[in-house]
Amino acid sequence: MSAVMTIAGRDLRAYFASLKGAVTFFFLLMFMGLFFQSFCSTYLQFQEQASQYGGEPPKLSQLLTAIFQNLHFIFLFIVPAVTMASFAEERKTQVDRLLQTAPVSTIQVVMGKFGAAAGFLALVLIASAVFPLYLFKYGNPDLGPILTSYLGIFLLMAGQVAFGLWVSSMVSHQFLAFLFTAFGLFLLLILAWIAPNISSAGGVEEFVKYLAATSHLDNLFNGLLTVADVVYFVVFIALFLFFTNVSLDSQRWR
Repeated sequence: MSAVMTIAGRDLRAYFASLKGAVTFFFLLMFMGLFFQSFCSTYLQFQEQASQYGGEPPKLSQLLTAIFQNLHFIFLFIVPAVTMASFAEERKTQVDRLLQTAPVSTIQVVMGKFGAAAGFLALVLIASAVFPLYLFKYGNPDLGPILTSYLGIFLLMAGQVAFGLWVSSMVSHQFLAFLFTAFGLFLLLILAWIAPNISSAGGVEEFVKYLAATSHLDNLFNGLLTVADVVYFVVFIALFLFFTNVSLDSQRWR
């Protein structure tokens, strides 16, 4: 465990010491702020229309839900930028040889890298807590959907980080790691949309829908916390961390 923490701490400090980390942190919070301002304006318009023409006004908790739904697309570019150098850059500069000869196991290296990248993005989410605090200061939103939305976006982010680490472990250039990670995450995103075009024979369509994170996220964004949705993300994370471990092990013994 100490080796994992040492690797995670080293990489986490490297994120904040680099311009890339600062820019990523800034732009992710900036996008969330822009989304928040935009959806606040839309919320006020819908509330005014509901008071004039009747109907049920939107809930305050739906503001953050809308922000998180849009963050799903932003993560297609943010996560690859965070994970692309995890292994690809170290292989290019031969730093990976130090880790391969160090008295640490491959799984410890993988978990340390994962902890650093996921922890870095988790700090961004913690900083974004100012938005729900703003809603609580000037309104009375439902706490449940906000908490489950944060849990959902964290699990999504952790799963995407695990996928990005796997891609980075197989290539030797940051740009290729970024490109392949973004492309893979995009395919995972659109699985729910292309599933209806797949033959439903043998339950293939339902299986493809299950593989997509969209339906699992929608439940969490709506305040519905189920074991099946959490297990989906945990298995996804564990699977790609395992793939990363296998990839690094194969390189160590070449």
